[in-house]
Amino acid sequence: MKSTLRGALLAAVAGMLLVAAPPTPSEAVFGLFKKKEQVIPGGQTGPATVSSAEAAARISEYRRSRGLSTVVVDGSLTAIALSQAQAMARANKMSHSLGGSFPSRLSRGGYDALIAAENLAAGPRNLEEAISSWQKSKGHNANLLKSGVTQIGIAVAYAPNSRYGNFWALVLGAPDTGQTMQGPDAGPAVAAGAQ
Repeated sequence: MKSTLRGALLAAVAGMLLVAAPPTPSEAVFGLFKKKEQVIPGGQTGPATVSSAEAAARISEYRRSRGLSTVVVDGSLTAIALSQAQAMARANKMSHSLGGSFPSRLSRGGYDALIAAENLAAGPRNLEEAISSWQKSKGHNANLLKSGVTQIGIAVAYAPNSRYGNFWALVLGAPDTGQTMQGPDAGPAVAAGAQ
């Protein structure tokens, strides 16, 4: 009876091992993130694409629902976002400091900002998941709803051998047209999302 019980127990354990599915990439990296909303369930399925016009429309709709101004796509901000997304994909790391500080990247990209903010994400498989993850995060959501923002640039870069797959960068801003005086050394009001 003892050997029958041991055999049944070993068979049950072996069966559980065969049936248990390996964790999805997002489950495997959950421990690397501080907040659950930064992890996208379901894992990586391949490179994401993004339409800047669709992103501007979605973000504008969200901002309008909160009584804020709409946004339009800006080529300089898009190039800045693309550079950051590609830098993160190359480094396999989500960081606001890759390629320099956010203000220095804005300056290098030729964007003279009165207001600027940046949201990053790693893992979202599409625009809907990226925006949803930012809306669920207090700091990122504050950037989406930043008063005075009129322009955006958004990009995604894919790292095929990465645990994250897609790296997203969204830059929101308002150009300094010289009409608002902030002092000679004020510089842009810059906010970076909590990653």
